[in-house]
Amino acid sequence: MSVFVNGMFVGSEIYPGVYAEELVGPSWMIRQANDKGWPCRVGEVRTRPESGEFLACGCLGDERGRAFSMRGAVRYLVQGAMRLN
Repeated sequence: MSVFVNGMFVGSEIYPGVYAEELVGPSWMIRQANDKGWPCRVGEVRTRPESGEFLACGCLGDERGRAFSMRGAVRYLVQGAMRLN
């Protein structure tokens, strides 16, 4: 389901309160709702077509995990964001 906040598209909800927005190229920006309900960026998921992997990358480009599904990579980002809060 597409989600808009104040008229701005924040992505399709893939987990409750977690949104993915497709970027240029094989990557998605991942946002998670904060305690006030605002979708805040927690990272990016990039695909590696040659290996079929999905890389979970933080906002600074650091690699946080590899998975064989997008949902698996998103879990790395969401768990990392919960540890930082």
